[in-house]
Amino acid sequence: MVLALLAASGTPEAPPPPPGPKVGYVLVESRKTISPAGERAIALRGNVTVLGGTARWDLETGTFPRTKANTFLLGDREGWLVDRKAAVAARARVEDFRSLFVPPAEGDPGPFQSALSDLEVLPAELRSGPSFEGRPTTQLRVTASWSLVTAMPGRVGRVRCKLTASLDAVADPPEGTLSPLDDLGRLFDVPPRVLEALAPELARLRGFPVRVVVETEAELGVDYPGTAAPPPDGRAPLRTRTETTRTVSGLVARPSIGKDAALFALSEETRVVGIERLTEPRESLR
Repeated sequence: MVLALLAASGTPEAPPPPPGPKVGYVLVESRKTISPAGERAIALRGNVTVLGGTARWDLETGTFPRTKANTFLLGDREGWLVDRKAAVAARARVEDFRSLFVPPAEGDPGPFQSALSDLEVLPAELRSGPSFEGRPTTQLRVTASWSLVTAMPGRVGRVRCKLTASLDAVADPPEGTLSPLDDLGRLFDVPPRVLEALAPELARLRGFPVRVVVETEAELGVDYPGTAAPPPDGRAPLRTRTETTRTVSGLVARPSIGKDAALFALSEETRVVGIERLTEPRESLR
């Protein structure tokens, strides 16, 4: 791993390039949510370079969610968040990167206790997918449903959720294409139990994911145990819909050369800081 060699050296000098090709492609990931509170959308687009199993994703504009960083270097276990504009970098684990997109639950829930129930994941469907830049793909489609039940004084809220995901993957990509950046967990903003139940079905898809669409719908209902429900007010149930996508284009590979390893080294001008200096508890509005 290029990144492992860099971390071991403790300096920003570039290590010798490993044998194998340099792979590049354009990666676009987006998330759009429509809820009773309005519409919110985010899109990330940038060039990815993969060398020796380590990936570098440079955004063209903007930053990753909940951070000031616009570049991410990712190896097997750790990497760097980099703010190219300010020449600042922070060490980051794979879990840190995923938490930018799907933050873990934190804090005391107080009197509003919630539980997941009625979880069902249907067997995934595998079939031939549309071609990708002249290469055949395999498509996997999977659906899941569950409820989130929240107990409140005098009533019970039930959020009924449904997920549909479609994933296209190139079974035989160019050598050196696969990297930890292909972890799709950040595209599934669902409770941990749901993601764990989906994992065996998602693992049936082999290869390099080039097109992914994850759609979730949530509908809020309220029960009044032991008492009569109030009369309907004519309003439709509250619904939230989220669509998350991943799209790859311009996949190319060529033999690596000596200067390629410098892409995965921090420049001498880059200051190393704690990750808390680059990340934010909540995503800022754009």
